[in-house]
Amino acid sequence: MRRLAVLGAVIAVAILAAACLPPAPQPTAPAPTTTIKPATLHKGFDACAAPSTTTMSTWMASSPYTSVGIYIGGANRGCAQPNLTASWVNTVWKQGWKMLPIWVGPQAPCTTLGNTTKITSDPSQAYNQGWAQANAAADAANALGFLSAPIYYDLEAYPRGGTCTESIINFTNGWVRTLNYRGYSAGMYSSLCSGILDQAAAAGNAANSPLNAIWIAAWNNTPNIYGFTGSCALADSLWSNHQRVHQYMGGHNEAYGGVTINIDTNAVDGPTAPSY
Repeated sequence: MRRLAVLGAVIAVAILAAACLPPAPQPTAPAPTTTIKPATLHKGFDACAAPSTTTMSTWMASSPYTSVGIYIGGANRGCAQPNLTASWVNTVWKQGWKMLPIWVGPQAPCTTLGNTTKITSDPSQAYNQGWAQANAAADAANALGFLSAPIYYDLEAYPRGGTCTESIINFTNGWVRTLNYRGYSAGMYSSLCSGILDQAAAAGNAANSPLNAIWIAAWNNTPNIYGFTGSCALADSLWSNHQRVHQYMGGHNEAYGGVTINIDTNAVDGPTAPSY
């Protein structure tokens, strides 16, 4: 997703001191399973700004899409959202759309993207930052009427390794445990070759809390959910119970019913709000 804000200056993220935090809730994310559920694919799109309800109605009637990713907040969200209100969500729900709420918070400590708020490079502090971001995302989702839903963290591509990866995994633990505690499913969007591989490696460690769902960015123009092989191989046995979304095409224009939107295209076999 290319939805990061171009910021004139780095926006400071408020991280509560550890002494002010309640005890960390117990992990509730399910352990990786080796039972692979056959994929049930739905076609989804995401656009930088939520389209008008009129456009959404037109696309529901004319397009092959049934789900939409929407950017509900975060310091690095790239577009203003004049349409995105609780009323918009309610109207679009009634039109039949399934939604994938997205939170664009701090990026990797080692990101090569400029002018972005970052996750702390101190792994010992990253959990608290994930906790804070999860609470902010849950509050935003709640205000839009998502009382129970998946929330996908948008973590753009980064160079893996060292304390950068360690900070991201600690951040993810805070993100997962806190969202689950708040009644939301915790997902993450990231590049297959960076964030997704780091999360897959971490899922094998019992000390970590695996994500409830992953949103794989791999622009291969193929709507596959499994079968990621080669240098960025991802085991089919991970997130194998209808827990995957695959963004297989990047930004391009599509038109239905005479209405054009610039979109990314996704194969959806993961949690949505409401569910399929």
